[in-house]
Amino acid sequence: MQHPFSQSISIPIPKAFISYARDGSHGENLAAEIQQQLQSAGFAVFRDVIGLKPGDVWYHKLEFELETSDVMVLVVSEKIRTSKWVHNEVSMAEEIGIPVIPVLAEKVRYPLWLRHLQVLDFCGARDWRALLAVKAGLPASSCPATPRPPAEVPAPRQMEEGKRNGLVAGRYMIHNNGTVTDTETGLMWKRCSEGQTGVDCGGEPATYTWDDAMSKFGKGVSFAGYSDWRMPTIDELKTLVDKKQHPAINQTAFPNTPARWYWSSTEKDASGAWVVYFGSGLDLWSNRNFDFSVRLVRSGQ
Repeated sequence: MQHPFSQSISIPIPKAFISYARDGSHGENLAAEIQQQLQSAGFAVFRDVIGLKPGDVWYHKLEFELETSDVMVLVVSEKIRTSKWVHNEVSMAEEIGIPVIPVLAEKVRYPLWLRHLQVLDFCGARDWRALLAVKAGLPASSCPATPRPPAEVPAPRQMEEGKRNGLVAGRYMIHNNGTVTDTETGLMWKRCSEGQTGVDCGGEPATYTWDDAMSKFGKGVSFAGYSDWRMPTIDELKTLVDKKQHPAINQTAFPNTPARWYWSSTEKDASGAWVVYFGSGLDLWSNRNFDFSVRLVRSGQ
């Protein structure tokens, strides 16, 4: 089964647009390293110093390259804080729906216009394996000196209003057997990710390659008196995304869910499958050999 979004990918290999500010230092050097790593991994890469040719109308060229890219890798350095063109590139990427993956090149005060995005920390050791997961977006960390906005804690009245008619957030019916029913979709979910246990879903979720996850959880899994649990499709998994929260999922219905990538059962092709990142709610496809978490679902009838 192919996800409909994959129809829009018109190139045979993933393409990355590298946005950075020319500073002759950390940012520019990291942009060159990222270009080399992505190209070595089989990505098509656009960076201005290799993609612009004499005679090109550069802003038309930048528009074209952005519109034909699958992901933007944004190198965050001190100079981007005042770079009008980096700001414009990021704004356009978000406007046309291209995921933006910030990579921190040096310790800076994070610009206000980027604080809604998670960042991959390359201030010290560089996790190239994580960067090569840009096909599916990147799990994030931040530099110790980088301020992050605090998580919002709902006020007591808001929490009470969120439980309308005994439902969490007006939609989730929590059962006493480790399951929860989404009354909007009719789907029943396991409250805990695979590998977690207990009422509060303690412990860390287990991770699996896509093939291992499908072999173990593809269909016919038994839990709580039902024997038809399975991996969700990408469309089913996306219904759990709540971008007003961080992680982007209701933590009352699904306690202790981390900001991680979760597999769906939906294949992209022979090498990839669709995933959701519950750090931000982003959904993309990933190499099926990466290790991600799993949450099971059943139809609810």
